[in-house]
Amino acid sequence: MKKFLISGFVLLMLFTAAFSQGTVIIPVVYGQSITAVENFVSSEDLKGVTLAAEEINEKGGLLGKRVEILDCRVYSFDLESLKKLEEKLFSPPNLFAVIGANTSGLSKYLAPKFQERGVIMISPISTAEEITQIGDYIYRACFIDPFQGTAMARFALNDLNAGTAVMLVKTTSPYSIGMAGYFAEEFSKKGKILAAPTYAGEDVDFTEILTIVKALNPDVVFVPGHGSDSGLIMKQALIMEIDTIFLGGDGWGKGALGMAGSEAAEGNYFVNHWHKDVDRAISREFVEKYETKYGEGLIASSAALAYDALMLLAEAVEQAGDFTPDAIKVALDQIDDFEGVTGTIDLSKGRDPYNKDAVILRYEDGNIVYRTTVIGE
Repeated sequence: MKKFLISGFVLLMLFTAAFSQGTVIIPVVYGQSITAVENFVSSEDLKGVTLAAEEINEKGGLLGKRVEILDCRVYSFDLESLKKLEEKLFSPPNLFAVIGANTSGLSKYLAPKFQERGVIMISPISTAEEITQIGDYIYRACFIDPFQGTAMARFALNDLNAGTAVMLVKTTSPYSIGMAGYFAEEFSKKGKILAAPTYAGEDVDFTEILTIVKALNPDVVFVPGHGSDSGLIMKQALIMEIDTIFLGGDGWGKGALGMAGSEAAEGNYFVNHWHKDVDRAISREFVEKYETKYGEGLIASSAALAYDALMLLAEAVEQAGDFTPDAIKVALDQIDDFEGVTGTIDLSKGRDPYNKDAVILRYEDGNIVYRTTVIGE
């Protein structure tokens, strides 16, 4: 216990000295969904924020102060781990803003604490609709679940000419339940939902629900799950020789591809926030910086969104002219045409980006390729 107290005191002194010498500390908090299957932590958010901080510092910092990132990753969601996370998050003096969290579950836990303390929170990729309703200090850089469920339904109807669909819904995930509802509402305008069998987050054998899929033989199967469970579903569907197209949301990405394997994932689609092949100048510049620092290959949309989140904060700080959260909040509420890597961000109508576009991506030969853009409405 004594060692912990000394370490905490030293850490606090270092932060205090850094701020007094012209440095601001901005925590970035991220982790994985709370399920038995997904027990690893991605660092994509940290990579994106790091690139943004480097760019800000190269241009003279924030109001002349150098930006330092505090890595607040969380490996577990038990009470003790979350308590330690909070201690680290709130350790910097003069804390005014946080980038994160990257999952809706973690954001729902942390947002009330930031709101209570009057700290600006900008989540890169928490898509649950209710996140920003927690309070007026809570923002995000991404579109929300209703739009991605709707966007995938439109793609299925208009681009794939699908007339029938089955939904596989993860009952332990509000994300999955919510997206399934929006997909069903939009798809049912022109097509028919044949069935919606369910599974739990800890499930690893999907034979029973896939047997239903095989019997119904739908044009598409919508699986609004996460990387591990969705990947396993596609992998087992291949073994069962199910011939249909699987569709997913932003929870898929590299995780689902890795779990399914390239053969099982081949030809399936998911909606996402961004892809490195989107042909916009600011996006191409981000890709070049990312690949120079971290190497070539797949780039998760969460990296680009985290970059946008910090750059969005920087824009608001510059507009506010100081680091007071209330002043920053006023500036954020007035932003209506911020050009980010992941698209134009308009916060003038609320703390969720208004009319932000989505991209439809496809698994091809072990890669994730850009297919089309669905315009926000």
